[in-house]
Amino acid sequence: MQRSWVLYLLWALTLAVIAWAIWYIARSPGTAPPATPTYSPRPTGPLNPEDYPKLEERILSLIAAPDPAIFAKEQGLEKDFQEGKLVVVIEAQNTESLEELRWAVEALDGKLESEFELSLQVRLPLAMVLKLARHPHIQFIRLPVRPEPG
Repeated sequence: MQRSWVLYLLWALTLAVIAWAIWYIARSPGTAPPATPTYSPRPTGPLNPEDYPKLEERILSLIAAPDPAIFAKEQGLEKDFQEGKLVVVIEAQNTESLEELRWAVEALDGKLESEFELSLQVRLPLAMVLKLARHPHIQFIRLPVRPEPG
């Protein structure tokens, strides 16, 4: 009888130590990266238009602006820039490039809005536009043409 009581006590003590260890590990700050990466819309250095020849200069100016939302409003780009995402038209080099560009847009958290011949209109986080501008299958990235009331 005495022996079984000691075994139960050791078993309970072991479970208590394991539970404490799990609790301690769970509440201690980890070094794991966040589940979803966050990207700052702010570039880390100055932007040179010559470094991005496939990118319309107004887009580069928007990215470089201290406050892109204010810049977009001042430039009349409110329809194209909303909630940190920019609508751009990607002109592909050829038809074979289109599928790869669709994949690139999706990989950069973008959304395809429309497609015509060699052009894709996409909504893309502002921070990802510079990455996309370096894609080898892109001819040019520009803002969409919006009809003006006349």
